[in-house]
Amino acid sequence: MNYLPIFLNMKNKKVLVIGGGEVAHRKVLSLLKFTKDIMIVSSHIKTELKMTINKYSLIYLQDNYNSKYLEKIDILIVAVDDLKLQKNIYEETKDKKIMCNFSDFEEYCDFILPSYIKKDDLVVCVSTMGSAPAFAKEFKKYIEKLIPNDIDCFLKQMKDLRTTLPKGKKRMDLLRQKAQKYIQNFKQ
Repeated sequence: MNYLPIFLNMKNKKVLVIGGGEVAHRKVLSLLKFTKDIMIVSSHIKTELKMTINKYSLIYLQDNYNSKYLEKIDILIVAVDDLKLQKNIYEETKDKKIMCNFSDFEEYCDFILPSYIKKDDLVVCVSTMGSAPAFAKEFKKYIEKLIPNDIDCFLKQMKDLRTTLPKGKKRMDLLRQKAQKYIQNFKQ
């Protein structure tokens, strides 16, 4: 597959997660760093997911999948073991304007959720385009150790400079130099 790495604005995006197991829980945890507008539909859920739902006041509907839940959603995550159900949901959604992710069915997916690191405004994503998710997760851990603890302070300084200096080449050069100097300092 040829996935384009993008950062999607999650403001006002409604997410539906079908499933209540470990995979559904992992996907909900990934989404929570960017949105709380998540509804989970499953006839039963694992204890850990129930705790996450309660902690973040997410919507949980104890029900089996029904196409009525596709109304007014933007993003669909299907994390169920029932392969026939996944295929049925795919058939119901393929012509709708809903971005979909299906567990274990890359051919049904409009997008994949990469392994990522989020430290304040810094987001680093690692993907193998679906070929080796386990490697992406381990490589993410490696990269995470390289990120300085004060990255949030540095990024706030850069943001302040970027918003106060006039646009143009002079600003771009100054910001680039500051970034290079910061990176050189933490590489040592």
